Amino acid sequence: MMKRILPLLRRSMQRRTCFVPLLALISLLPGMAAAEECVLFLGDSFSMGAFGRSLDENLRKDGLKVYTYAAGGASPYYWLSSYEPIPSSIGFWKKTPTTDQRLGYIRAVPKIEPLMDACKPDYVVIQTGVNLYATLRSKRRPKEENIAEVSSLIDDMCKAIDTRGARSYWVLPPRSHEDRYPSSLQQELSEIMTLVVKKYKGGVFESRKFTRFTDPYPATDGIHYGPEESTVWAQKTAGDFRSFSKIKPTLLTKNDVPRAKPVTVPMIADAPIGGKGSEPVAYESTRPEPPSSPQPVVAEKPAVKMADAKSADTPPEKAKGGDAAAETKVAAADMPPKPMTVDKSSAPEDTPVKEVGSQGKFEPDPATEYDLVLKLIAKSEVKDLSSVTYGNALGVFEYEVTEDVHGNYPFKKIRIAHGIVLNRKPTRANNRKVGDSIGLVVVPLARYPGLQRWQTVDDLRPNFEMPLFVPKL
Repeated sequence: MMKRILPLLRRSMQRRTCFVPLLALISLLPGMAAAEECVLFLGDSFSMGAFGRSLDENLRKDGLKVYTYAAGGASPYYWLSSYEPIPSSIGFWKKTPTTDQRLGYIRAVPKIEPLMDACKPDYVVIQTGVNLYATLRSKRRPKEENIAEVSSLIDDMCKAIDTRGARSYWVLPPRSHEDRYPSSLQQELSEIMTLVVKKYKGGVFESRKFTRFTDPYPATDGIHYGPEESTVWAQKTAGDFRSFSKIKPTLLTKNDVPRAKPVTVPMIADAPIGGKGSEPVAYESTRPEPPSSPQPVVAEKPAVKMADAKSADTPPEKAKGGDAAAETKVAAADMPPKPMTVDKSSAPEDTPVKEVGSQGKFEPDPATEYDLVLKLIAKSEVKDLSSVTYGNALGVFEYEVTEDVHGNYPFKKIRIAHGIVLNRKPTRANNRKVGDSIGLVVVPLARYPGLQRWQTVDDLRPNFEMPLFVPKL
């Protein structure tokens, strides 16, 4: 309210008109401020369920203008404009002062910057964190780089909020089952997030102090709570937010809160996960005839009980700026791969061979394809399907390169992420045995950003020099 009144006051003083009515209006501000405070609430699948519903209701009952956006599997990668738009086939909830929608699928989760520019919130409440555990313990980067990655994501979110004149309030993950995520890992993430948020004078609600996961694991996912526990957690959060924001509640009636409007949407996957249809064999086909363009498949139907996926170890692609950059990327993808001049003769067995004349770590071009004959030497496995939170998972396999058809692959070994779980069922890739040989056309994982957001199972020893590939779709 004050943001709207001050410009009017300045203009009236300049014109020497309407000064007395404005003074009378300003005298009402203390009683009106609470009803005019605006909150943007962002969350993941916890907020899709009872926790989000309860917190949203509490905020509205306090007389706040609330804009809620929750997406299953969401993390800062989803909300920040510096990353490519990310779809969600796990569920999406949007609730504003005038609308209430629940969708099974959304092509692009909205970004925090345009959301803030549109609703101009005084506070941004962010419930997140579970989907960052996989990033924090990734085997594909050194530990210090994992910590830096998580810190950077939280910092970028805080900065986007702070530069737009709002204050952030972070709801940290509730306590997970220790067999799913060790308590040391949970504590580490909490400390990283708190340290960054406090730098921006934001609020932090340490959910683990008020929650305890008592359900058995792996009979459950070890993460999500039932409605009763979630509601209690939300009430504790709402009370702490009142203390942080110093907002005085102004109760609303039930008629003031809009009801949900059912929406029917097609469940179409945004990123291809293999050939025509959803058969696992399509994803594992060897040297297939390349289609004119990747074919989308029907996405997994969301379960009644929503669940957050682990974040992929590899973050989504950074957003490219401008149409020219997009055209350049498309043009590069249409061009045939150019062979590289490599020298493999003197490289140790596990050491990547660099391109002649290149500097630093080998980073393959997403447009380049590699036609290889491979011998399996190690594989990752899912021992319990209940540990696959969203029903789809990639497993990292390591192969020895026995033949390089185009002569453009600079390693003696390769790591390939196969779809080992699809729609909560094991695929044929799991039947592959150590010592088996296979011919595959592979591409860098970066070519398919959608696959980067699948849960990744990686039991192999860390090797930070080897990039990850996938079979060409």
